[in-house]
Amino acid sequence: MGGSLLSKPAPVSPILHPGVQKQHGESRASGNRRLSFYQKKPLSEDTMKEIFAAGAHQFTGLPWFQFLVHTELCTMNYDGLSLKDDERVSHMVRMMENLKVPQTLKKPADELVPFIFDVKQLMHENPYHNFCHVTDVTQYMYTLILATNVAGRLRPIELAATYVGAVCHDLDHPGLSNAYQNSEHTALSRQYDGESPLENHHLTMYKRLRDKHGLLAHVESEEDKCRFDDVVSHMILATDMAKHGFLMKKIKAELEDPSFNPLHTQDGVNLLLQIALKCSDISNQARPWKVANRWNEAVYKEFYHEGDLDRDSGRDVAPLLDRRSNQIPKSTVGFIGFVVAPLYENYVAIMKRCAQLDDQIDARAVEECLVFLHKNKERYQKQADGDFVDQDEEDIELQNFPEDLREGLDSSGAASKLPGINGAHQTDEARRLNAKVKRSKLPMEKRET
Repeated sequence: MGGSLLSKPAPVSPILHPGVQKQHGESRASGNRRLSFYQKKPLSEDTMKEIFAAGAHQFTGLPWFQFLVHTELCTMNYDGLSLKDDERVSHMVRMMENLKVPQTLKKPADELVPFIFDVKQLMHENPYHNFCHVTDVTQYMYTLILATNVAGRLRPIELAATYVGAVCHDLDHPGLSNAYQNSEHTALSRQYDGESPLENHHLTMYKRLRDKHGLLAHVESEEDKCRFDDVVSHMILATDMAKHGFLMKKIKAELEDPSFNPLHTQDGVNLLLQIALKCSDISNQARPWKVANRWNEAVYKEFYHEGDLDRDSGRDVAPLLDRRSNQIPKSTVGFIGFVVAPLYENYVAIMKRCAQLDDQIDARAVEECLVFLHKNKERYQKQADGDFVDQDEEDIELQNFPEDLREGLDSSGAASKLPGINGAHQTDEARRLNAKVKRSKLPMEKRET
């Protein structure tokens, strides 16, 4: 794995989308310094594993889940499309280990690896809903729960279920939507009476894998077993876009109560994880432009295949599925504006509520996602207007942060307005963390205080 995950350092630029400039400035008032979640992290996964094996992470003064924030899999700058399947499997296993799923389920990691391989085998070679998508969604969910510190507030059984829910959210996806299943009266549609046939099928397949691999066989508490299934079930069923409006209204209704803290009740945790998985499931356009654009090509390839089947069956073709008339840039602008951005804004709102009531929770990583989401929307709008946009254009946020600009920001205090977390201090943060790790390896009498 090593350093191959991200090819370039990705320091953050002070350029912000106007709609989030104010809230970023407010969120940085504390001066707390963190790495950007679009930057390459100072610790590779292999280095991190060595540090954990030696117990050196304990001397950094960070809880295990906050230590993981500094490692390379905790990033929004992840290009799953450029990986081979064996690399994807490796990442899935590493995330499972990092979140302590084997310890929680009381099963050695090597006994859980076949579960990951079965997930891979169940994913069809669809243009979009394939094993790459599953890995991408799981990695995004992994980053969200670590970057926001939610991982430290979930019960271990809930954290393990969060990982499994993300891994299993699209099991055995046929590459054709619920609308198609119901229009064709397929076996899946008949089996579930037309009610979320795909999501119910994914849930059924999860239960088969759960039993086949004995995921809960060594969990002694019946309450924990039920809680595990409850979390996974709520997460998977929430990915049906037919329920999107209901969940958005539910968030707004819950937030009207100023005392509502999602992390204090099981229902609240379920809601938070449902929204986090939904964000992860449609996170492509919150990735850097080059990655986002390639995912967009994949999803429309799958859409158009379904549209062709509808046309062949004599049915009307939905606008998004019609390769003859749909304009991808224009459609993507609408999708981001009416679906993705409002979802992320609601997720920011729910995380800010958590942060108000719990000073360990941090919503800034999600705010940073909005920066990239809006920038990508602007690019698609340019394309829709007939302007040229380089498909390989590098985000300015991912370019090297000039030393003179960094010094100027430090002296002016403008660094507090960087998106999400303070990218200007990335080098210092890496140096401090590495120094702590280095000290932890020295004999006690030689360590500096």
